[in-house]
Amino acid sequence: MLHVENLSVEYGAIQALKNIQIDVFPGEIVSLVGSNGAGKTTFLRTISGLIKAKAGKIKFIDNFIQTLPTHEIVTLGISQSPEGRMVFPDMSVKENLLMGCFAFSYSKEEIQTNIERMINWFPRLGERINQKAILLSGGEQQMLAIARALMAKPKLLLLDEPSLGIAPLVVQQIFKIIVELNREGMTILLAEQNARLALKISHRAYVLELGTIIKQGEASLLLHDKDVQRAYLGG
Repeated sequence: MLHVENLSVEYGAIQALKNIQIDVFPGEIVSLVGSNGAGKTTFLRTISGLIKAKAGKIKFIDNFIQTLPTHEIVTLGISQSPEGRMVFPDMSVKENLLMGCFAFSYSKEEIQTNIERMINWFPRLGERINQKAILLSGGEQQMLAIARALMAKPKLLLLDEPSLGIAPLVVQQIFKIIVELNREGMTILLAEQNARLALKISHRAYVLELGTIIKQGEASLLLHDKDVQRAYLGG
């Protein structure tokens, strides 16, 4: 579904990503793990078109997307829940959800059906549907960010640090929903600093360090890899 080949990104004189090669196949959860500053967010933002690559190719299904603007990438079927949630604070929960499908010509009936689907996944959002997003807890804002991304009915969902700054109990709830979404057929690329949690729910994973992939493979094997345990799992 997603093929990334020799992707490099620079910020001025700083090379943020170096010759990244990643594949994501339909129906997978693939994790990108690494410490803060490893390049995970840069990678996802490049896939979404928010950052332009210095070199390399990004192929999504049958389209090379590395030069496309973000709104066209969204219409092709890639949607992102960003790091830090980035909800629209003065908009209501419902208005934030509507922003998730602004690039599409859905009918009112389709939009309402999709909102109901989000409420089914995230009941707390239904309870707060008319509240401003700024009044939500951190965990509720994260749920809203994911639901907003899902409003676009993506083929590939990008999740950037969904556990960041959230109470452990709520993190478990969110990761349970991620697994359920995948069971229903959603393909997910997950960038996550909590390597143990990410590897437990993923099919495959890539370990990113200083903008370079240093390890890759089945998530269950990386979970027990001595180097990964030492560096990222406190082993």
